[in-house]
Parts: sequence; C-alpha cells; structure tokens
Amino acid sequence: MIVFREMMLSDVEQISAMEEAYFSMPWSKQALSEAAAGDQTFYMVAEDMADGRIVAYCGQYCIMGEGDINQVAVHEAYRRRGIAARLLQDFMQESEKRGVRAFTLEVRVSNTAAIRLYESCGFQIEGTRKGFYDKPKEDAYIMWKR
Repeated sequence: MIVFREMMLSDVEQISAMEEAYFSMPWSKQALSEAAAGDQTFYMVAEDMADGRIVAYCGQYCIMGEGDINQVAVHEAYRRRGIAARLLQDFMQESEKRGVRAFTLEVRVSNTAAIRLYESCGFQIEGTRKGFYDKPKEDAYIMWKR
C-alpha cells in the first residue's frame, strides 16, 4: 500500500538517492534538509508501507499564496502506476489548506511524460525560459495552475 504524507527529515537520505539517480543537477542532502524544515516550503512523499521505501516526492516554495514547485520525482520501479498524479493532487490540496492559491513549475521542453502529467493535473504552458536547464542545456516550459 502506498501512503501519501508530509516529508520528514528522516526521509532526506532516500530522497537524496533519488535526486542523484534522476536529476542532472541534484539537490544536496543539506539543501533537502533545509527545505524539509523551512517555514516557506512544503514537501510530501509517497511511501510504500510494505518496506518503508520513499517512492515519490514533491516539493515547493510558498510565497504570497503561490507555490513554486521545484521537485517532482517517482522511483523508476514505481512509475506508470498513477502515483505522481495522486501525489500531486494530494500535494495541491494540502497546499491550498496552507493558503496556496496558484502553482507554477518549470519542466524541460523534451520531458513529454511530465508535461502530460502536469496538464492532467490542470497546469497550462504559459511561457518558455530559454536555456534554463544545464547538463544538457535546454529550455524550460513555465507552467501554471491558477
């Protein structure tokens, strides 16, 4: 069974391993720990209760009623099961309870799977950031859900 809950500092080790595996510019353990404990941040995880594995996570900075989603990842062994969509829906509902009224994120223009996921959750492409990503250099779509 997969459970969706707020991230705890004890989750940072597993999340850091996923960052290293799935992102070309991963966040450090220190940055993840600071984000987990921050007043202006909110993170949720999906945990497989069978073994305690963190299988997905999502996080944002919350500023003046806007959530700037900066991380979404799903462990590759758990992809294509609807976990990301469920996590995002729960994440946005919890964020709205905390005063967030609009959400934004950037996504690589080549990441069609993520773009489809975000669109299915109500996000729309509203612009492009040229050369936003490194390793490799790539543009990002700016997406919003208002």
